[in-house]
Amino acid sequence: MPADIYAHFGIQPIVNAVGYATRVSGSCPHPDVIAAMSAASTEYVEIDDLLAAADKLIQRCTGAESGIVTSGASAALTLAAAACLAGNNPEVMDQLPDLSGCPRTEIIYPATGPFDYDHALRQSGARLVSIDYRAADALQRIERAINAHTAAIGFVWQGVEERPRLADLVSLAHRHSIPVIVDGAYSMPPIDNLSNFSRHGADLIAYSGGKHLGGPQASGILCGRADLIRSAWVQMVDMDVRSGTWSLQHWITNGWIARPPRHGIGRSMKISKESMIGLMVALERYSLRDHAAEEKSWHETVDILHEGLQDLAALRISRRDRALNGQPYPLLQIESGADADGFSVRELILALHSQPRKIVLSEDEVSPDRAWIFPQCLRPGDAEHIVSTIHQIVSAARKRSTP
Repeated sequence: MPADIYAHFGIQPIVNAVGYATRVSGSCPHPDVIAAMSAASTEYVEIDDLLAAADKLIQRCTGAESGIVTSGASAALTLAAAACLAGNNPEVMDQLPDLSGCPRTEIIYPATGPFDYDHALRQSGARLVSIDYRAADALQRIERAINAHTAAIGFVWQGVEERPRLADLVSLAHRHSIPVIVDGAYSMPPIDNLSNFSRHGADLIAYSGGKHLGGPQASGILCGRADLIRSAWVQMVDMDVRSGTWSLQHWITNGWIARPPRHGIGRSMKISKESMIGLMVALERYSLRDHAAEEKSWHETVDILHEGLQDLAALRISRRDRALNGQPYPLLQIESGADADGFSVRELILALHSQPRKIVLSEDEVSPDRAWIFPQCLRPGDAEHIVSTIHQIVSAARKRSTP
């Protein structure tokens, strides 16, 4: 195949100012990760053996009791919900998302907002009980919502200011013998979040593998309580097996499960051996990376952008040293111009999209007059290219508007 594979298929790569979002293809894995994936493709393995090796690595890196590699954080959340609904009951596993006869059918979950990924849990069949977690009395509201049908309590990590505090939520849930599911998809950096949720006692944690962790885009981690991870495991993998010769026969022998379930709700979420190995190598590398140097380079990139655009009167340009949610990376804020000659963010976004090499900004979830440039996925030279392109776009717009 040609070296420029995208050109071969008529695709033009973009300048990614959004960051690790799926719509702009996540991260670009390190060459070591790509090499490992290529090597993995040359041999056959039994997937349960690969998952067992991943389990040991995830334990070591996260501090959780157990873990599996999934086809992304969304799949991890669906499997987490399914594990809490079914436990070790193969009859329930076989019928999800049909909850007929299932003793626990509800998951208490934060009310949806701009970052709305609750569909992943509902896909399991669970009915979500929506609570405003930002309310001053959120813990009391959550406790009042607990009943005999509650299978789990969810928590979405959205920033360093946790509301309510995860430790308090875990304490409440465990008083009622209910597991806590954490959506930690984009919780890194900081690197400490790879182990913090387990340290605080969360029972299941979903991470994205294709964001700052640096694994393949369609990869993720589900880690946590060993019995719940087993349930997710058997609901994800190929179950064309016989109980007497099943590779996980020891789970029957030790009494954890009565028989192998049939193909579970996660069967469509299978992950390739190449992606599993890629995620595992990325996870091994994560603690060895120079995170301080990465952060320094992000600041330098935002400095270039800010210095190059701050005198552009048609737009309002400002920089932030930390993300809006407190995560440790800087970003550049772009707002529509305030005067009559101002340029709107919508115009800018559309103009950048029409460039020969598309530049994609992160659009504000609330205001159409605000966008962001995230530095994490910008390549050398991209910041300067963005600056010159925006200047050209604004200049051309002024010429068109001049009588």
